[in-house]
Amino acid sequence: MVRGAEPAAKRAKVDKDVLRRNELIIGVTNARAKAKELVREAEEAGEKFVREARQSLAQQLPSVCAKLGAKNRKLLGKLFPDLWQKIIDEYLHQNDLLALAMTCRFFRDTTKDLGKKMKMDLTEEVLIELEESGKMASLPSHTSGWFRWVCDTFKILPGFGRWDRVKGAVYEGDLVNYAALQGSVKILRWLMEEKGWELNEATGWRAGMGGSIEVLEYMSGRGYEFDKGASIGAALTGRLEALQYLRSQDPPCPWDVWTCAWAAEGGHLEVLKWARSQDPPCPWDWRTCSQAAEGGHLDVLKWARSQDPPCPWSRSWCREAPFQLGHEHVVDWIDRQGDESDDDEEYSD
Repeated sequence: MVRGAEPAAKRAKVDKDVLRRNELIIGVTNARAKAKELVREAEEAGEKFVREARQSLAQQLPSVCAKLGAKNRKLLGKLFPDLWQKIIDEYLHQNDLLALAMTCRFFRDTTKDLGKKMKMDLTEEVLIELEESGKMASLPSHTSGWFRWVCDTFKILPGFGRWDRVKGAVYEGDLVNYAALQGSVKILRWLMEEKGWELNEATGWRAGMGGSIEVLEYMSGRGYEFDKGASIGAALTGRLEALQYLRSQDPPCPWDVWTCAWAAEGGHLEVLKWARSQDPPCPWDWRTCSQAAEGGHLDVLKWARSQDPPCPWSRSWCREAPFQLGHEHVVDWIDRQGDESDDDEEYSD
C-alpha cells in the first residue's frame, strides 16, 4: 500500500505544478492582450486628438493668418516703397529673395511689386556678379539653416551640370561650390560627409575666390587636385593668402597669364606684385594691361608698364574698353604714352 501511494502522490504534485504553470501562462496571455488593447485605445485616442486638432487648426488658420497679415501690412506698410527698394537692393541678394517672399504675404507682394525675380540662382555668372558688386563681402554668409532650407524646399539634382544644366534647377554641385565660396567648411563637410555629395571641377575655382585656407586645406585633405582655376579665382578676388597657400603645395597649384590678368581686372596690385616676384614669376601678357584698363585701375596699369621689361600691351586695345566704360583718367593716361605697340595680330591670341 505504501509503495502504491508514492506514485499517486508524485502524480498529484506534478498535476498541481502543471496546473499552476498553465494558470500563469493564461495570466500572462491575458495581460498581454489587455496591454495590446490599452495601447490600441491610446493610439486611437491620440489619432483622434491629432485629427481634431488639425481640423480645429484648419478652421482657425485662415482667420489667424488674415489677422497676422493685416498686422504685418499695418506695421511694415509704414515704410515707403523707396525704402523697401533700398533694403532689398543693399541688404539682400538674389538667393535671399525667395526665402523672403515665403515668409509672409506682405514680403511676397512687396518683392513682386518691386519687380524682383523670386528664384534660386547659383550659377557662375550670378556669383561673379555678386562678388564684383561687393555683396559677397558685405553681406553675412548663408547659414547651415539656409542650406537645409534649400535642400528641403527644392528638388536637388545630382552632379554639377556645368555645361548641360536644366534651366532653373539647383544641383548638388551648386551648393557644394557655394559653401566653398563662402568659406563655410562646416557646411561643406555636412554636404559631403552626411549627404554624400562630391567636389567637382569648379569647386577649386570657387574655393580660390572665397579665399578660406580652412576650406582649401579640407579639400586638399580629401585628395582634391587644384588646377589653374583655383589660382585665377584667388587672384580675381584679391585673396593673396589663398594664392600663396595654393602655390606652396607640392606640386604647386598651376597658374598662367590669366592669374595676372584677373588680379589686374580686380585692381589687386599687391597680388600682382607678389605673383610677379616669384621665381619664376607668374607669366603675363597684354591681357594684364588690358584688364587693368577695363577695370579702371590706373595704378595697376602704371605699375605693369613701369616694370623692366614693361608688361606687353596694345594701346588701342587697352584704350577701347575704358573709353566705352567711361574711365576717362585711364584713357587720358594711355593717350599720353609714346609707345606705339599696336600690332593687333600680335595680341589676338
